[in-house]
Amino acid sequence: MRIWKLIETKDIFLNMTIPDKDAIIRYIAETCKNHGIVADQELLYQGLQQREQTMSTGIGNGIAIPHTTNPEASQPTVIFIHLKKPVDFESIDNRPVDIIVAIVIPDEQINLHLQILARISRLCSKPDFLESIRCANSPESLHDIIREMEEKLVNY
Repeated sequence: MRIWKLIETKDIFLNMTIPDKDAIIRYIAETCKNHGIVADQELLYQGLQQREQTMSTGIGNGIAIPHTTNPEASQPTVIFIHLKKPVDFESIDNRPVDIIVAIVIPDEQINLHLQILARISRLCSKPDFLESIRCANSPESLHDIIREMEEKLVNY
């Protein structure tokens, strides 16, 4: 399983202006509906919000990984958002977030959900990865960066 194979360039959004955490979660749910991943946008929104209420997915260093399983998700999906202006995400380090990597997985693929979450967390722990993705100027270049960095990670 490779993260870069789950991310489509249509699911990469750069230099976005989204005002707050709730609007980001709504944007993720709306994107999944618009891309045919889920039919019920509100159900997905509620699942993501419930996860955030349990514990913030802001993992530090300006990164948040909102994630949930969903009974009607048609396929595993990873959505990448880079914000122009960081927003408060109640992160563990209290820093605002500018990188959001959202994960939506069908309910029956819980093991894949955990594998993807672990892989993204590991990638995001690498300072050179974070610097590179923050400098990406197109969805295609960001996708290439993720692929290259993930292959390095796997081959070590």
